[in-house]
Amino acid sequence: MKFYRPKSILHLILLGFFLVALPLIIGLVFATISVDRLVNQSQQNLLQGVFITQSSQVLIEAVTAMERNARQYQVLGDKVLFNVYAENHTRFVEIADSLDMLGLPDSQGMRLAKLRLDENEIYITLSEFPHDAPEITAALPLFSKLAQATEQILRDNQDFISRGVEQIQGKAGKVQQTLVFQALALVPAALLLTGLFVVLITRPIKQVDQAIRLLGDGKFNEPAIVTGPRDLEQLGDRLNWLRKRLLELEQEKTRFLQHISHELKTPLSNIREGAELMNEQVIGELNNSQQEIVDILRDNSLQLQKLIEDLLNFSILRARASQLSYGQVELKTIIENVLADHKVTLLSRQLELRTTLQPVNINGDAEKLRILVDNLISNAIKYSPDGSPLWVLLSSRDSQAIIEVADNGPGIPPTEHERVFEAFFQGKSASKGHVRGTGLGLSIAREYARAHGGNITVVNSAKVGARLLVALPLEHNS
Repeated sequence: MKFYRPKSILHLILLGFFLVALPLIIGLVFATISVDRLVNQSQQNLLQGVFITQSSQVLIEAVTAMERNARQYQVLGDKVLFNVYAENHTRFVEIADSLDMLGLPDSQGMRLAKLRLDENEIYITLSEFPHDAPEITAALPLFSKLAQATEQILRDNQDFISRGVEQIQGKAGKVQQTLVFQALALVPAALLLTGLFVVLITRPIKQVDQAIRLLGDGKFNEPAIVTGPRDLEQLGDRLNWLRKRLLELEQEKTRFLQHISHELKTPLSNIREGAELMNEQVIGELNNSQQEIVDILRDNSLQLQKLIEDLLNFSILRARASQLSYGQVELKTIIENVLADHKVTLLSRQLELRTTLQPVNINGDAEKLRILVDNLISNAIKYSPDGSPLWVLLSSRDSQAIIEVADNGPGIPPTEHERVFEAFFQGKSASKGHVRGTGLGLSIAREYARAHGGNITVVNSAKVGARLLVALPLEHNS
C-alpha cells in the first residue's frame, strides 16, 4: 500500500493546515446547525404558544358574547340579536378550526372537539326553536359549561407552553453537552494532528541538517537518508551524490598521501644515512663548522622523518579501529620514554620540564598511545620559548586516565580551540625550526584518543600558553 507523498514541503504544510483545520471546521458547522435547529424550534414553540393563548382568549370572549346574545334573544326575540349570536358562532368555529389545525396534544384536541360539539348543539337549538321555547331555556345554562371548557383549554395551553419551555431547556442542555464533548474530542485531535505534521515537516529538515553535519565532520561513509516530500528527498539524493564525490576525493587524497610519503622515505633514508656517517666521522674528521652543518642535516632529517610518519599515520586513520592492538599499557612508562626521546631537544632549548606522573594503566594500543603523547609533547616543545617551563601531568579520575600537557608559549586563541584539531590546520603562532609542521600532529592525536573512546580538549587557562587535556577510559572494549 502506497501512502500519499506531497511533491514539496509547501504542499505538506498546506495539507497539514487543511487537516488540522478540518475537524475544527466540522465542529463549527455542527455547532452552528445544532444551535440553529434549537433556535428554530424555540421560535416555533413560542409562536405556537402565543397563537394558542390568543386563540383561547378569543374563544373565551366568543363564548361570553354568544351567551349574552342568546339570553338577550331568548328574552326579546329580536332576530337581529340572533344574527349577532350567529356571527359570534362563526367566529368561534373559525378560531376552533385554527386551533384544530395546529395539531394540539391529544387531551387538548379531545377537549376542543367536545367544546365544538356542545357549542354546535346549542347553536342548532337556538336556530330551530322559537326564542321562548323551553328547549332554548334549557340550553342557555350550557354556556357556563362552555366557558369552563374554554378556560380549561387556556390552562392546558399554559401547561403546554411550560412543557415546551422545559423541552427546549432539555435540548439546549444536550446540545451544550454535545458541544463540550465535541470540543474535548476535536481540540486534542487538532493538537495531535498539529504535532504529527510538525514532526513530518521538521523531520526531513533535521535529516538534511544531519546529513550536512556528517559531511562537515568528514563522515562520508554514512549515507544521507531523507524521507518526506519529494523535493526534500531529491535534495537528499543530491547530498548523497555530493557525499560520494567527497568520499572519492578523500580516497584520492589518501592514496596521494600514501604514495608521496612512500616516495619520500627512500631519499630521506639516504640523507639520514649520509648524515649519520658524517656525524660518526667515517669519511674523516670534521672541523667545528662542518660538524655544525652535519648536526643541522641530521636534526632536520629526523624532523622530516617525523612529518612523513605523520602523513602516513593520517592516511590510515579511517581504519584506525581495526589497527589498534589492545593490551594493558602503563601510561607513565610511555610518557617517560617519550620525554627521554626529547631529552636532547629539551636540553638544547633549555626547557624546564615539570612532571607529576601517577602510575596509571589502561587497556589500549601502546604504539598509538605513544604517538599520541609524542605529538602533544612535540607540539608543546615547538611553541615553547627557550628557557620556559613545560608541564606534563598524569592522573586518574572518574575511571579515566587524564594526561595534561601545558607550555608557556603564545597559547591558542579561543576561536581556534576546535580548529587546531583539524587536519593540516596551521595556527597563527609561528613555530621554531627550519621545517614547518604539517598541521597533522594534534589531528592524529585526537583521532587516536577517540579510537580509544576518549577525547582531547583545549583547556582555558589563566596562565600564558596552551594547555591540552586528554581523557581516556581505563577500560575500553576493542
